[in-house]
Amino acid sequence: MPASSPSLAMGLLFALLSLSPAHAVDAVPADAGALAGLLAARGYDTIPMHRYGAAHLAVEVRINGVAGTFLIDTGAGRTVIDRARQARFADGRQADASGGLQATGAGAGNLAIETLPGSRLAIGDYRDDDFTAHFLALDHVTAAFSQRGLPTIDGVLGADVLDRGQAVIDYPNLRLHLRNPAAPAASVSH
Repeated sequence: MPASSPSLAMGLLFALLSLSPAHAVDAVPADAGALAGLLAARGYDTIPMHRYGAAHLAVEVRINGVAGTFLIDTGAGRTVIDRARQARFADGRQADASGGLQATGAGAGNLAIETLPGSRLAIGDYRDDDFTAHFLALDHVTAAFSQRGLPTIDGVLGADVLDRGQAVIDYPNLRLHLRNPAAPAASVSH
């Protein structure tokens, strides 16, 4: 019988709580692969994350075959690529600014977004071959990180991809788990 979203979510929540004691900030579960194994059986891929500065997490993302460093931002509605890197990620195509999309966020006013439909996104084995790339000036972000001596980022991985991939973020083990949209539904034994 296919798992319903609430029961799968409750099972994953239970697994997360049992692996990571709330009182231990830097605790590593005795079996760090238990969550990965549970999720792999449900069609998830495990992607390593790394710390970026003191408070951020980042992953390697490939867009149109080009690798880049993207911060994970669960509060960002869209995955965006820094406009300064547009030529590198656009696969020789011209992005469209005619849609009138604008972004708002902390530290910036309304900013125009350019789109590039039909792009290919890959994070580990997670794939979206009909991804719409969004280009946005991230000058305010790169300037803030540069002042702290951090390397430049290429973009921000937002809720559009995290939601579509049914993301599970394993903070203690620095792993991002994403389920491919085409992965078959798994059944759960009760």
